[in-house]
Amino acid sequence: MAEDTGHIGHAGDATAYRTRRLLETYYDLTLQLGERLDVHDVSDVLMLVLVAIADLRGAPMDAELLAEKLESSRSTIERRLKPYLDNGRIAKERRGKSVVYLWSGDAGQGEGAPADMSVDMVRAVMSMVFDIAND
Repeated sequence: MAEDTGHIGHAGDATAYRTRRLLETYYDLTLQLGERLDVHDVSDVLMLVLVAIADLRGAPMDAELLAEKLESSRSTIERRLKPYLDNGRIAKERRGKSVVYLWSGDAGQGEGAPADMSVDMVRAVMSMVFDIAND
């Protein structure tokens, strides 16, 4: 019986490499978003990303839906959203009986901020794709 050395065969090596690169790119994008949004808590980055996605899709979320998505309480979500409401990164709006949160884009970034953070994110993803394709 062959001894298990923990070494993965060639096909497994390629899969492990691609997985590692995807995870590294996800991490890099998370750091870019955190820096761009001046957010130091990774869970806040995810919360703001969810607010942005929902608003950009035309279906903004309320605190209850955000709490469900983030497996948190509504009061925790509202408390965590407060600083971003105060500095203008997000806004809230009453729609019927609900209060939804809207993405304010570059609000609060000040002069000299890059006009479009999506350019940096696309560059990071394309760099990762290029690296994987050439290995």
